[in-house]
Amino acid sequence: MNPEDRLERSQWDLFWIPEDTVVHDRPELLVVSSPRDLTFLNQVTRTDPAHPDLDGLVADVGRAHAGVRSRWSVPSRIANARLHDALGRGGYRPTHEHDARAIEVRTFVPRPSAACEVVRVATIEHLRELTAVGNAAFGHNRTPSEEELQAALQQCIDPDGRVQRFVAYCGGVPVSAGSINVFGDLEFGFLWAGCTIPEAEGQGFYSAVVASRVAWASARGLNWVGLYARTTTSSPIVQRQGFGRFGTMTYWDRPAQP
Repeated sequence: MNPEDRLERSQWDLFWIPEDTVVHDRPELLVVSSPRDLTFLNQVTRTDPAHPDLDGLVADVGRAHAGVRSRWSVPSRIANARLHDALGRGGYRPTHEHDARAIEVRTFVPRPSAACEVVRVATIEHLRELTAVGNAAFGHNRTPSEEELQAALQQCIDPDGRVQRFVAYCGGVPVSAGSINVFGDLEFGFLWAGCTIPEAEGQGFYSAVVASRVAWASARGLNWVGLYARTTTSSPIVQRQGFGRFGTMTYWDRPAQP
């Protein structure tokens, strides 16, 4: 299985979804939907681009995502004019483009980074600080409930847990963070939510968090790690760390509709 396949197939395993999210799994389509207006909970993660009625599929997704923003993930393997035209007619427009980046764990060589301590999340306070880093880096204003924090913590402290999260501290201040999901059948670790607070960018903290996640993946016995890296931000960074490019993936987004 090539790295592009591992990346794409990792998005089909929805072990992580919260209880208020519904999975619609059909041979031609894999969709998640939620009453919460969050695109990662209202998203298409698998499509048959050769399906004879793509407009019908788009309409079905529109009904599943009524009242919330909707997202369609289109990796380069399935991208074609028919699918793009159907998405356009359904009100979707291409937004963020990503490079499919991956590296074989045994070949990874960490880049030099600024002095910091990278900690694997093991407490509620770690999770709160990870959230604060993400809010500062991405411009979010998220405040997880205690129930959500406890659920996330249980994943992190489970020795066989499939989600691990890391926070980098400089002088005791949380400056960077990132997470990894485990897909044992693919021998693959999916990197996500890597970020650094604006005032600490360009100092190598992100590189330190990447290195910690790759080291953890190696200890877990995974052979590959990868991510969909935004072409304008994280892709050049992970390219410098040896991650190869294996195609692209574009988000097609649609505003909330009745």
